[in-house]
Amino acid sequence: MKITHLLALAFTVSLASHTLAAQDNDNANDHAKDNNELADQWMNYLASDERQGRLTGSTENTEVQSWLIERFKEIGLQKIPEQDSYLQKFTAHNRDGEPLQAANVIGYIPCNCKSDRYFIVGAHYDHVGVNPKLEGDQIFNGADDDASGVVASLIFAKTLKQYKQLPFNVIIAAWDAEEMGLQGSKYFAQNPWLPLNKIESGFMFELVGVPLKDKLNSAWMTGEKYSTLYPTLKAELEKQGWQLDPVLDPRMGLFFRSDNAPFAMLDASNEDIKKAFQNKEKAKVTGIPMHAISVWRGQPHYHQPNDDASIIHIPNLVSLAESLGKAFHELPSNTQIEWLENEQFQFSRPN
Repeated sequence: MKITHLLALAFTVSLASHTLAAQDNDNANDHAKDNNELADQWMNYLASDERQGRLTGSTENTEVQSWLIERFKEIGLQKIPEQDSYLQKFTAHNRDGEPLQAANVIGYIPCNCKSDRYFIVGAHYDHVGVNPKLEGDQIFNGADDDASGVVASLIFAKTLKQYKQLPFNVIIAAWDAEEMGLQGSKYFAQNPWLPLNKIESGFMFELVGVPLKDKLNSAWMTGEKYSTLYPTLKAELEKQGWQLDPVLDPRMGLFFRSDNAPFAMLDASNEDIKKAFQNKEKAKVTGIPMHAISVWRGQPHYHQPNDDASIIHIPNLVSLAESLGKAFHELPSNTQIEWLENEQFQFSRPN
């Protein structure tokens, strides 16, 4: 009888453990399904014809600001301490010099740790609007550029909210007026809502929605030779089944063309950059190690009316954002991102 009872008990324990394991798998699958569905919904909102290309200063762009605040609240993002709004309003200027009302949308996730350091992750939510001179489709919906980055930022934030503790406090930023010359991120860097010397590092999502068919689970980072963020994230991403490559083409100057640049090059002029590359004169630059991550590899939808939600590979986008969230969570609490010696710039951090 005792043997029978023991066998019955063992069977019950085994069944329970298998049930719990199955539930864990089901929960993981449900989570992935939820994120894919959410990402699809968010993408279809941001890249809808109703948004009219999200031009800075437009009614539609302002509506997106309100929509982003609602998403921030749903995910659980807080306002930055001592700020009474998610909106950092500023005046942007178009190519004709006309003033436009613009705003960055900024959220905050406390690390619940001893660190007073911050990590910034962001993307720009504006695009280039409408071209009435075109025949046929006149709306530049900007699904990949950069609604994909905004959606990735939201999924990244949602992933972080699963964890009780993070290695750094996190800022999630949706920048405005990027298409008019990185004006939103420049404004934040020049009018920061937190001390610049408390920002450890960060990255921007830029065109992360349309991978090549043979490049799934593969992204690249700008300025990989400039700081230790690249090897740090590369190692952690590989554990998640993702490959992080060097910049697509160094000759394209992509490190200077996304919203990471105003942070990385705080006091650098275009002349400094020109001298560093053309005249081989090493420039002294104050900045924060900040980079951009992308999966774009030259596909022709860039700044074209066919950059629509229909071309976005939602599962790959979600996987990238979730994997980066998990990789970030796994960073040791004593992680430090350092500038590296390189041929063009002598970097130093802000005091």
